[in-house]
Amino acid sequence: MSQETGIRIGIVGLGTIGRIHATRLDELGATLAGADLDEDAREAFIEEFDAEAYPDHRELLESGVDAVIVGVPNRIHEEIAIDALEAGVDVLLEKPLAHSVESAERIAAAARDAEGFCTVGFTMRYSNATERAIDLREEGRLGSLSHVSVDYLRRGGVPGGGRGWFTDESLAGGGVLMDLGVHIIDLALHVLDYPTVVEVSGRTRSEFGEYDVDDSATALLRCADGRTISVETSWHGTAAPSRECVVRGTEGGLAFEVTDSEVTYVSADADEDVDAIAVEAEDMHLAEDRAFLEAVAGTRDPPSETVEEALVVQRVIDAIYESSERGRAVSLD
Repeated sequence: MSQETGIRIGIVGLGTIGRIHATRLDELGATLAGADLDEDAREAFIEEFDAEAYPDHRELLESGVDAVIVGVPNRIHEEIAIDALEAGVDVLLEKPLAHSVESAERIAAAARDAEGFCTVGFTMRYSNATERAIDLREEGRLGSLSHVSVDYLRRGGVPGGGRGWFTDESLAGGGVLMDLGVHIIDLALHVLDYPTVVEVSGRTRSEFGEYDVDDSATALLRCADGRTISVETSWHGTAAPSRECVVRGTEGGLAFEVTDSEVTYVSADADEDVDAIAVEAEDMHLAEDRAFLEAVAGTRDPPSETVEEALVVQRVIDAIYESSERGRAVSLD
């Protein structure tokens, strides 16, 4: 384990994502505490991390923590995030922001008024391939960007085999769009420096399980400046697994898988060779938790816009569902 930081981080929700954060924060030297309704989850957490665990997040907050990471079903995000922000602690809230636009707006309002900061778990931003793409954009090697295509495709990847909260619309607010689509919509908008989205056309499907949420989705986003984004995501289907981002610009384009160790750059000059740019493949969760811990400690600036940007993503996802239901494009005010 790294040297102790003196920072106490509370993990609310000790399931899969909570344990992912706990493992990495333990490696980074944070002092851990946890909260979960499930006694078995608490006992396992106590044994693995030699840390305190509570049955209620309010008890965790009252015990004294510098920050919390919220990894519970989407519908419960609002209550826990707002309680934490009102307690004056910093918050990392797992994506999506909430289960609905209305709930997401209340979280964003609380974050604006909070003493501490709030950020959202968009892990693909912490891919070194993504960061290199941003560098290429800033260096001007892409010219004027026109289109980004993103996909996040799995095979046999329905969470819990279709029997957990991810496929319960009342808890999740949707299906694969809320789970995987949120990541790649943020990724595309992040690469484009978050332009204003004015129109969405989308189609959601439920083809592979006995649940009431989408397991695949396709969408096209049009931005106010004319740029476009295409989105493809699925939990299961007849396509090879992929987490790819393709960017097109007037001077060059690029393609990368967020977990790969290279970015492919293609110049607009057809006489130039395709360039494979090497990047270091890093654990995105580790990078995210390191950045959060450093921001809590005050050794780096906290992310300033992720909650507002997560609210944009929430509105885009809501518009995709509306477009699919209506069978036509939907305008965003």
